[in-house]
Amino acid sequence: MNKCSVYVSNMESKYEGQYDLREGYLEVMIFDYYGDIDEYTPIGSEVSYKNIYIADLLNRKFMFSSRFHRVCGKNGLTQYQKYKTDFYLATKKENDFEAFFHDININGVILYNSVLNNLYNNPSIVISENEKEIVYRQILNPDKKIIEINKNNIDCIEFLGTCNSISKNDNRNITIESENKAKIKLNQPIKCEEVLKYINEFDVIMNSYCLLGIHSYTTYIITTDNKCFDVKHKLLCKDKYCEKVLYQPVKVDFFVYVEKMYKTLDYRTTANRNKYVPFGFISPTTLEEQFVFYFRCIDLYMGEYLEKETGKYPSNYDRLSTFVDENIDLFRYDEEVNIENLKKELNSLRNQYIHEGYYLCNNKFSVTEKKRKLYDKELDYIWLLKMVKIFKYGVYKMLYTKILTCEIDEAQLKNVLKCWV
Repeated sequence: MNKCSVYVSNMESKYEGQYDLREGYLEVMIFDYYGDIDEYTPIGSEVSYKNIYIADLLNRKFMFSSRFHRVCGKNGLTQYQKYKTDFYLATKKENDFEAFFHDININGVILYNSVLNNLYNNPSIVISENEKEIVYRQILNPDKKIIEINKNNIDCIEFLGTCNSISKNDNRNITIESENKAKIKLNQPIKCEEVLKYINEFDVIMNSYCLLGIHSYTTYIITTDNKCFDVKHKLLCKDKYCEKVLYQPVKVDFFVYVEKMYKTLDYRTTANRNKYVPFGFISPTTLEEQFVFYFRCIDLYMGEYLEKETGKYPSNYDRLSTFVDENIDLFRYDEEVNIENLKKELNSLRNQYIHEGYYLCNNKFSVTEKKRKLYDKELDYIWLLKMVKIFKYGVYKMLYTKILTCEIDEAQLKNVLKCWV
């Protein structure tokens, strides 16, 4: 652990401490600090957060978070309290440390996401090749692609590139490193607690274009007084490298797609986020969980769609039935499939999982129609896996084509989702 000075709540309350940087979180021990009485709360009560500021002059590291929570303490000859956070700001500039003690107003976010390197050419470097030579030309003042948004507090998004060349041994060894990045400019300043919502929204849009599930790895905020701080979070440290994008199911230019997504959805509001949950980073594990997860998406999308068409909100069965009819070729995977019985079986299994749980007595569930039992069906997990794959593919297809009105390559979508039926 590294020695540091620790300030709790304000600049006057200074303590000696030690901190440890782990992958995804920051932990600090504060010596001779007894905390507040309200920190010692019963199990199950709401977590109490603290503003803690850390100054490591030796290593030029200065950090702050308003979301430190107490994990343990020790009384005795050596007395300390230990706090932990998975979200904090950092800088190497001592002169900027004092800014942490005042309101931080953010008007810009700079994001590095490794997917970006595969989606557009870096404007900072031009590579030309012929039979005799390969020329790498670094552009010192490159152009940038600006996408005007003017919605949901986002003014515009700039897509840029960086390029650095490092020469060693009298130019015998030259390394060229280039990265693409995006800068979100805001209409109105936001607080630190809100910045993760903007980062997650950006990552969801990137993920929806390539379906690689990759988070941004380095992120900076720009304050209204033009200071720059590094944002640290448990999700912003994992995905620094991205393999080549093999599948591109959306047949839309990347910049056009980004503009469409930001103007069509508002992922930062709870009401709309549910529409686009599959694009996020939720990964249900068991077949039962996946079945319910994608069935819920079908309920949501088809419910809104049919309500607009008919003027009334449809039943669960009607929503499922319409979805099956629109994807009838997928569900006719076998000549012996009875589509009407299949609809009843899928709807009955959904009701079983939602209302009774995943346990099936004797591995059977009742197939019903309007609360009347028709027969018992033994659950075949190969069949369930097939249904989950069809549901998953159908939900993504519906998102792209119905809600976002984008053209897709169905074969590539099946490949990237691994939904071959």
